[in-house]
Amino acid sequence: CRSLATISSGLGRFAISSVLLAQKPYQRPDHFNGGGSHEFRLQRPSDGSFRWIRKTNFPLHDAQGRVQRIGGIAQDITDAKLASEHSAVLLAELQHRVRNIMAIIRSIAARTGERAESVPDYATLMGGRLLTLARVQALLTRAANAGVSVTTIVRDELSAQAQHEGQFAIDGPDLILSPKAAEVLTLAVHELTTNALKYGALASPQGHVTVRWTTFDKHGRRWLGFDWIEEGASERPPPEPSASRRRGFGSELIEGRIPYELGGRGKLVIEAGGARCHLEFPLRDGNSVLETDAPQRATVFGGALDMTGEADLIGLRVLVVEDDYYLATDAARALEGAGAEVLGPCPNEAAARDELEKQRPDAAVVDINLGSGPSFKLAGILKGQGIPFVFTTGYDPEAIPAEFDGVGRLQKPIELRQIVSAVSKLLTGAA
Repeated sequence: CRSLATISSGLGRFAISSVLLAQKPYQRPDHFNGGGSHEFRLQRPSDGSFRWIRKTNFPLHDAQGRVQRIGGIAQDITDAKLASEHSAVLLAELQHRVRNIMAIIRSIAARTGERAESVPDYATLMGGRLLTLARVQALLTRAANAGVSVTTIVRDELSAQAQHEGQFAIDGPDLILSPKAAEVLTLAVHELTTNALKYGALASPQGHVTVRWTTFDKHGRRWLGFDWIEEGASERPPPEPSASRRRGFGSELIEGRIPYELGGRGKLVIEAGGARCHLEFPLRDGNSVLETDAPQRATVFGGALDMTGEADLIGLRVLVVEDDYYLATDAARALEGAGAEVLGPCPNEAAARDELEKQRPDAAVVDINLGSGPSFKLAGILKGQGIPFVFTTGYDPEAIPAEFDGVGRLQKPIELRQIVSAVSKLLTGAA
């Protein structure tokens, strides 16, 4: 057919061809009066690439209305096919990200509610954290895998909160952080700024905040060292003896999340003149938590998750693998509240493999996305060792390979009771 030859040689995208049906006119035009279309692939000789073709056929009639030939229009639809597939991927990623963001908001809202002193205090804290989250989202979605400058993170936050420009000073190299590090540092700087505005140096016109950062080599890689120093804060009254000594939201983020997610360390100290904070972590690539999954936090009673009425997991060991600090700690506490011994939690596959070499769990809870897109290497290891496990994910079922069709899947955001229930069913075989 000339149309196929034309397309396969790369000389054109459209062609019309006609094919002689027979030497004599066909007498039953009603058998072919509507045409038809079909799609197929062919390999283009010019470069060996495969192209998708849509062929539409239609009858060509003579003056008496009889079908003499079949005409055909062949169209190269390769780009349209690729665009359609790409749109499907983008839709899946959009759904995944929206679920993550909603889960993060629910987690932050619950944590804020645990520590707020009043309804107005809750509204102020929650509003500030939502604005920071929105600012992070705006910075990180300007372009794919776009990083953020440390100077931008610090200056934007302090400029918005300080009483005047002379109230703070920043000093450090022009450094672009990966999305993961930028997201965590932005939230940490927001918490430090909020605390300074409420209790520390920014609460007094004479107070001053100095922020310095530098890079250094450690363990064969480049690290960031970040210092926040307050001076001139009003003296804070000592806490009541009966007051809870539980870490605040900011302290947990700095001293818990940074070591867990970034592989570094953080220390926050409240002194007479204000807060002092030191952060350090390796500079490496990593996706923002906005591209991974985050939890819904369960209600807290006296510092422990209330698992009343849930399955008894006493004596059982459960491996938790999750790259987000909040979800990992919440899931671990839920399982411990049901009596289980938690192995980990582990922020990545390498840490999980190390844990598996030390001891064998009775079951595992595994996030599909550990910071760099869906991965099923660890799932394959667990399956090979006969260890039952359940997936937690923001992706739809289509993202899971067929070899794991029988594995349970918990859609994020997840009620923590669902994790306990799913683990119990793994170990009892209940439907």
